[in-house]
Amino acid sequence: MNSSKKIGIITLTRQTSLAYSALKRIVEDLGHEPICGEAIGSDCIFFPLEEINLVGYDFLADFFQKVKLSDADVILISAPYTVNWFMLPKVVYCLRSICSAPIILGGNEASNNYKNLMHFRFSAFVNEVVDVAPDFIVRGAAEKVLPGLLPLLDKTTLTKNWDRDFLKQLLEIPNIVFWLPQRKAVIATDFSAEDLSERDIFSYVKYGDKSIALTFQRACIWAKKSRGGCLFCAIASQFGDHFHCAVQSDFFVEDLSVSLNKNPQIKYVDIWDDTFNINQDWAIKICRYLKTVSEKAGRKIRYSCFLRPKGLSEKLVEQMANANIRTAFIGADAMTDELSRRMRRGCTISEMNTSIALLAKGKIQPRLSVQLFSPESTIDDVGITSTLAFGCIKNGQSTVHVHLYTYPLYGSDIHKLLAARDNLKTIPSPLLKSDKNSGFEPYSIAYDYMNYDPDVEEIKQKIFNLLNIETSFYVRTYPGDTVDAQAFKEILSQVRSWCLDVKKSQTIKSLWYMMILFWENQNAGLSKTEMIDCLSKNEPDWQVPQHLRKTHGNFGYRYTLSRTFNEVITILIKKKWVQKIKNTKYRLTPAGIKELKLRIKADKTGYYHIAAYGVIPGNDLWARLSNG
Repeated sequence: MNSSKKIGIITLTRQTSLAYSALKRIVEDLGHEPICGEAIGSDCIFFPLEEINLVGYDFLADFFQKVKLSDADVILISAPYTVNWFMLPKVVYCLRSICSAPIILGGNEASNNYKNLMHFRFSAFVNEVVDVAPDFIVRGAAEKVLPGLLPLLDKTTLTKNWDRDFLKQLLEIPNIVFWLPQRKAVIATDFSAEDLSERDIFSYVKYGDKSIALTFQRACIWAKKSRGGCLFCAIASQFGDHFHCAVQSDFFVEDLSVSLNKNPQIKYVDIWDDTFNINQDWAIKICRYLKTVSEKAGRKIRYSCFLRPKGLSEKLVEQMANANIRTAFIGADAMTDELSRRMRRGCTISEMNTSIALLAKGKIQPRLSVQLFSPESTIDDVGITSTLAFGCIKNGQSTVHVHLYTYPLYGSDIHKLLAARDNLKTIPSPLLKSDKNSGFEPYSIAYDYMNYDPDVEEIKQKIFNLLNIETSFYVRTYPGDTVDAQAFKEILSQVRSWCLDVKKSQTIKSLWYMMILFWENQNAGLSKTEMIDCLSKNEPDWQVPQHLRKTHGNFGYRYTLSRTFNEVITILIKKKWVQKIKNTKYRLTPAGIKELKLRIKADKTGYYHIAAYGVIPGNDLWARLSNG
């Protein structure tokens, strides 16, 4: 039972992760052999979502065989993101086809949604529906589970009978979920409230020949519950004043110093802790420890860290400079105060600029991290963000990371699957649950896809065409490995140009308003509320926080269009296509009807999808315009 085993490790992330490093370390500490891609000359096995989406089943299964996962006694998968549910079935299916090893799944989503994941366990492949559920789920810290679980498992675990003693041993392991044999019932053991030690939480990963990535804690909801850290998942979350910083002593100094002395080529240490300055006293203490590391290593190590824009002080910056922290990544997200407010971020642009100025005093290079698009973005937000990012790219080098997040693209296939209704609509995932009538019920994921300004979304699609991105689900940071800073600067310049053009006309929204004014009430006039009622189909507002409801009504198209209504209607009035009449109503002018005729005639579109209002056949619209 204590003999050495081969343990396969896979992480569904875009790069080798801290979770991967932690799992490998745990496996080696237990005396087992990790399968991490050595058979093909790789240090790790990780799969970006977009790549899994592109490869076929045959290729993936063949790849798993080449990296020797078919020899594994147990396979560990770290899957931190919800959208992995779209790719996870393929991974599990292919592993099942080459190996009988138990599959253990961990990560933030698996921890919180284990019931759904275990019960919605089927997926359709070609002409059959197969069971793709993992055999075990680890909720929270793997350090508390794997030492007790791995010794019990091997390739025969799922095929042999489980006796009372074996089941008793499983039930004594905290934080796990598993199926009774033949998938008869799901068992979830009690959650452990025992703290992780600081040494358990500490981990470092080498990211090349000259650098080391260092983490002092991992802060997901499970870390908060257990008052410790969880290294099964590389997601960090912020908990304000209740945040738990795991490292309270200098225990890591010796370990890190030894590593640096053994590897004299290492010059850089990246501190992977995006809440570095949440507690100033703690951060100052860590700076002093980092300075000690350099002294023990006998050379000046150059550090980088991740900061919150809010709360940085001159005192802390001075200590950071003394420790030779030369680069600070700043999670800015939103680059306008209005967008920051809508995204409910706690930092204003003024506070961010103050932090950047403080870093400059300490000669610490700030590197901003921004979203070019978010569900909250208007044309102004995108234009300002792209302008700032544009200015941060000089001489082919970038001091800003621009993140492209995509949800179902406006007009994409998956977007067409969704009716234009509620804010939290659901996307049917590949996961299915067997019902009592021998049919299958899909597992649907709540998805907020209604907060996109349609004109903003059109610009996003143009950018994705420039970058040759086609998938509906995508997260990428630029400049990156495939797009250098100079090339991305050209794209940002194009974005600014598109934003300036759209600002003049708000093309899609203008057309929607003109069509609704003409189509409804025989162009007798509609108020702002009536127009947005039509476009949103009177969406329910029970899901919307009260403070947002007061400002914009409910979400969905009501919320999206309310943000820019005054701007769009002003454009239409200025062009004399719309006029304001009594009772604060608006209607099309003769010039507006003429403009609408010209657009419809030039467009030659069969159907017009207008927000949540529905579909207007192009021929019907043209006929009514012609008769008018």
